[in-house]
Amino acid sequence: MEILDISMKHFGKFTDQKMVFHPGVNIIYGDNETGKSTIRSFIRGMLFGIDKMRGRAADTDEYNLRAPWENSAYFAGSMRFSSGGKVYRVERNFEKKEKSARLICETDGTEQKLEGDDICTFLDGMTETAFSNTVFFGQITGQTDDGLAAAVRNAMINANMAGDAHIDVSGAMEKLKDEKKRLEREKKQKTAEKIEAMQELSVKIDETRQELEDLTASGQRYREALRQMGGEEDPLPELRQKMDDLYADTETDGMNIWKAGKILMALLAAAALAAGLAVTAWEVRAGAAAVILAACIGVRFFGVRDENRRIKARGRELENRERMLREEYARQREKIAYARETAPKRQRLQMNLEWTENARKEKRSLLLELQEEYNSLRQSESGLGEIEQDLSAVYLAIDTLSEAASQVCRQHAGRLNARVSQIFAAITGGKYTGVSLDEDLQVKIHTPQKLLSVWQVSRGTMEQVYFALRLACAEFLNQGEPVPLILDDAFLTYDDVRLAQTLQWLRYSGRQVLLFTCHKREQEIMRQITDSSLPENG
Repeated sequence: MEILDISMKHFGKFTDQKMVFHPGVNIIYGDNETGKSTIRSFIRGMLFGIDKMRGRAADTDEYNLRAPWENSAYFAGSMRFSSGGKVYRVERNFEKKEKSARLICETDGTEQKLEGDDICTFLDGMTETAFSNTVFFGQITGQTDDGLAAAVRNAMINANMAGDAHIDVSGAMEKLKDEKKRLEREKKQKTAEKIEAMQELSVKIDETRQELEDLTASGQRYREALRQMGGEEDPLPELRQKMDDLYADTETDGMNIWKAGKILMALLAAAALAAGLAVTAWEVRAGAAAVILAACIGVRFFGVRDENRRIKARGRELENRERMLREEYARQREKIAYARETAPKRQRLQMNLEWTENARKEKRSLLLELQEEYNSLRQSESGLGEIEQDLSAVYLAIDTLSEAASQVCRQHAGRLNARVSQIFAAITGGKYTGVSLDEDLQVKIHTPQKLLSVWQVSRGTMEQVYFALRLACAEFLNQGEPVPLILDDAFLTYDDVRLAQTLQWLRYSGRQVLLFTCHKREQEIMRQITDSSLPENG
């Protein structure tokens, strides 16, 4: 691909400005602030477009930076280039409200709309990112070897994975990492939700258990109050039965003097009777009869006395027991009266007790349900199982892709090392024997004495290393028609010898070069190279 000319209708400070380029090295000289960077930006914009960013970034984005100084409503231009033996013209309107792009083949007279990465087909699949990291650059001061090595690594992987330069392995890796972050956030959120739900259940369980204990205590208080109030049963039937039992009780009492006298008289009569029967003399029998009569009178006397005593004692006992029963009856009647007076309160207590018992049953059932739910939630995965499976798959994909990318780097490191070393040796005049890249694409510089890191050499040599890396990567990506190399004051730190060696290599590289500079030494050195007709080098 070669750029033939550009026409900046309205772009930055330029209005209807046209520039023509030729094959080989084109040196575009201009003082600072003359628009060299604007022209470079225009070329990239014609290839890939310029989008307006959003938010705070929009204030300093490329769109606002390159907007026309005059007639801002017409933000447009065109560029002609050759590719595959045909001439094309790309026309773009960058204005965000009327954004458009057309590609016209002047050779065939055909036209097509540009969408997405259509222009990349003319760059052998090179994306804007790869374009900016390889053939489109300015002074490299400030860029680290780590950053450039990362760009080279991505370019190598993207261009060689499965032999298809359109496979964006680094992009796929970023998507996998984004997916991993998303899943990890979702896992963290699910875990937090589970913990929060368990905490809420735990609080509910504690509250329900406390409520159950309170209801149990209330029930006990209601029962005690009801017990103290007593019942309303009528005590009269029971007391009457006790009275009947009292009067029916004929149990004899114990031994006393009158009962003993009666027994003695009976024994005396019995003895006299026995003596009268045993002796036949009438005097004895007459005495026995007298004794028997006297004994019977004594039995009668003592018996009457004993009966009177027993009746009096029984009467006193009955009176005492009756008095006690009547006092008990009175107390029972008072209790009945009190119970009847407190019946509404008793009824309320009974209702409260029933309500409390029902509430206790409900709380007990609720407590069991909450405990089961808590145990089930603790043992369940709560949606984490599927996330864990997805995470495992993402981890495996990342590991697999990383290993595949590492294998690609190892397989192609030798070829890239050889090309970087070849370019580096040419532009340093053979001062350095070569460059090597480790598995992580960290740069080491070979010298006859030792192996150096990039930070151990001068700034000029460091930038030559970067230059060789960029060009080797560009060749790696763009193995078809070479893409133009666009440089903006890329050699400010080069001395004249380094610059001459680099320009000589560029002259014979077979690639169109657009070198923008604010110094005249590039023109003078290039003129010397051309006039001296030096042989091809590198």
